[in-house]
Amino acid sequence: ANSNSFSFVRTTTIPVTMVLRSPMVHAIGYVCVFYLFRRLCDVNIEYKMEGMVGCHDDSSSSHRPSSYIDQSTTLPFDHNSAARNATHLIIVAGHGALISHHLGDVGEDEADWYLLEYQIGQGLPQMVKAHIAAALEEAQSDPEGLVIFSGGPTRTLVGPEAEGPSYFQAAEAMKLWPQGSNVRSRTTTEEFALDSYQNLLFSICRFKEVTGSYPKHITMISFSFKRKRFEEMHAPALRWPAGKFTFIGVNPPASTGFDLEKSSRGELENSVKPFAEDPYGCGGILKKKRIERNPFYRTAPYPLSCPDLQPLLNWCGPGFVPVDKVPWNDYGDR
Repeated sequence: ANSNSFSFVRTTTIPVTMVLRSPMVHAIGYVCVFYLFRRLCDVNIEYKMEGMVGCHDDSSSSHRPSSYIDQSTTLPFDHNSAARNATHLIIVAGHGALISHHLGDVGEDEADWYLLEYQIGQGLPQMVKAHIAAALEEAQSDPEGLVIFSGGPTRTLVGPEAEGPSYFQAAEAMKLWPQGSNVRSRTTTEEFALDSYQNLLFSICRFKEVTGSYPKHITMISFSFKRKRFEEMHAPALRWPAGKFTFIGVNPPASTGFDLEKSSRGELENSVKPFAEDPYGCGGILKKKRIERNPFYRTAPYPLSCPDLQPLLNWCGPGFVPVDKVPWNDYGDR
């Protein structure tokens, strides 16, 4: 009986080498290896896997994750007090928030941005890139310039993603920082503004938070058709001197679908007329817009960080706020 049992074991034993050479085992192994490499790619682990299906050679910067920061060449914020020593406020008003983390084509692909119906097919990604580039160029030409990307989280479906930080991420992904400069260390965000008036006012306070003082000059970058709104309405409502305010209007190319005439009509009806009647946006349609654009029920902190701006922050008229109520009342040139 023992002999038969031993014989049975011997006749059914399969050598390990035969198992490893089995086509079925090879197929399973290939599937496991392929899945492992795909997972490594999906989580953006940068190994050189030349020749492996589905992975990219990390020698190409275009395949690095959008959050990649070259620490050998990137200066941190306020490096050598560059931001704190600023005197010139450069504002980019936000017009959208990111909904993608694959930002290699953020300056071209509308799918990277949450767009309202009227923004679709109007060159918004190209506009974002152009506005950012204009601001960084302005800062490059003035070593005392501080760039602020302004805009809060205004869309419920996007989640709490603010427009200001979205622009900073876009600048990072598109590598728009001027080479060999400290402009990145002089760039920050403002994350509570809900409309263009607040873009301007809140950015002034954000500048004060960073530098400890108010700017000596302001440059606002937006669409060209918004010039009247900023130069003739918002700045005067803040009692900001005309001689210390510069507006730079930048539009996307017509080839993107941008329609300047249509946008100008919409600007007149939806912004210029309402702000002409209500310069501080305290009531009516402008108040309603602010409520709708604050789906996360956030409260701006600026009455605390800029207490000398409280009269202006709370002003609703009638008429413009008195000049002696604003901190720049001695700037003159109104």
